[in-house]
Amino acid sequence: MPVKVEVRLDVESMTEFMLYHIYTGSAGALTLVLGALNIGLTVSFALGGKYLYAVLFLVFTLLILLAFPKFIKSKVKRQMEGATKLKEPLNYEFNDEGVATVTTSDRKTKQWDQFKKAVSRKKTIILYDHSRRAIILPVEQLGESYTAVVDMIAAHMPGEAVKIIRTDGKK
Repeated sequence: MPVKVEVRLDVESMTEFMLYHIYTGSAGALTLVLGALNIGLTVSFALGGKYLYAVLFLVFTLLILLAFPKFIKSKVKRQMEGATKLKEPLNYEFNDEGVATVTTSDRKTKQWDQFKKAVSRKKTIILYDHSRRAIILPVEQLGESYTAVVDMIAAHMPGEAVKIIRTDGKK
């Protein structure tokens, strides 16, 4: 039985998606390594009594680990404010063949075998296809359809590709 949902992408969902997308890629891994390296240097210099260097690397640490995510959020917010297409509601239809994306001007269907990964974050479910395009589903907007959508994803994608931590209590 098909499951139809309507979502509107919001700043929180897009930010969560962007941070996940960045931090699971090579740039994000490098950012985390640099952050960890700066923490190590901060501690090392502080223990060695070189407090000016410790403060300098502490500032670098804060920039890398705290300012970068805030920068991403502000950039997403600016892009969302300027893009009228992102404000349009998206209708998704999940069925046994795949996922249909319906906008006011278009309808596209992707077969289940075109998806390679499904993950959940705190407030979103993200479906990636093989070309790293994503369907972003804000969990709170799924409402009563949440269980049916997650069941449909789990039933049609390989188990190792589905990394969704369910919020509905089902396993």
